[in-house]
Amino acid sequence: MRILYLDQNAWVALARGAWDKAEYPREHAALATVVALIEDRAIITPLSFTNLYETAKINDPVRRAHLARVQAVISGGHVFRGRRRIFAETLADSLAKRFSLEREALADEWFLSSLWFEAAADYSAATYGLEISARVLDHVRANPIKTLFEHLAYGDEAVRVEAVRRYSMGSAGLVAQLEARRAIVAGETFAVRRRAYGARLILDEIDFILATARRLGLAWQNVHDISSSLMRSLPSDIPVLNVERELVIRLEDQTRKISENDLRDVAAFTTVLPFATVMVAEKPFVNLARQARLGTLYETTLLTSVFELSSDLF
Repeated sequence: MRILYLDQNAWVALARGAWDKAEYPREHAALATVVALIEDRAIITPLSFTNLYETAKINDPVRRAHLARVQAVISGGHVFRGRRRIFAETLADSLAKRFSLEREALADEWFLSSLWFEAAADYSAATYGLEISARVLDHVRANPIKTLFEHLAYGDEAVRVEAVRRYSMGSAGLVAQLEARRAIVAGETFAVRRRAYGARLILDEIDFILATARRLGLAWQNVHDISSSLMRSLPSDIPVLNVERELVIRLEDQTRKISENDLRDVAAFTTVLPFATVMVAEKPFVNLARQARLGTLYETTLLTSVFELSSDLF
């Protein structure tokens, strides 16, 4: 299945086309192109956590409901899984191949889910801190469009506002960390910054890497059990790490301050770009991805406008 990913600006354009084709003829034509591809079973158009969050952030309930309806129907209620699951599977696959270990093949489109909340993280009672009954899970899987729409359009208002507040607060802390690091490495060469950021990504995940290796049968207990060559190669071999590194080190080169929107764009690119056939995103980040040749590496066509879409791309 060919996968089309649309960033929030693209979804807004499609929603305008659905709202009034006379006032927004180009947007309506783009919507018609996407719908025709879906009806021909040529593509699927999953949402990312970034899409869900940016829709949930809209305070106008009418505008939020209209956008949510277009997103739910066009996406079929499908979402890209969260970073942790994608990192876990690609890490295990990389280690299994490197050490010739047996591992069950992943299912097709394993990185997608029909449970909309798994855009944040795969569900488990331990991870979520609550038990969701099998009956509820089955209902969401059987009605992905309806349940996603109801969540985005008619979810509890107090919960929505608090979720946005907490996300923004966490983002502010992360932006501060990135800006502090940016100042520290400002005088270093691009190559040095690239190696340093890759090393930091590995160190941040070292416990998880060791645990994954043990589940595969490797007798790893601490960092000394990992060869230096493997430590250096993992940031390139694991797509989510590679995409994050290549985007962030280039983002650091820009003179403007890093924003919360940048974090959401990086998050979307890391989980989407390695799997999408076509990705429509904002021009600044598409340019960064093109500079890093990420589209070529992962065979993903990068576009900056929904108006560039055509059946020839798929």
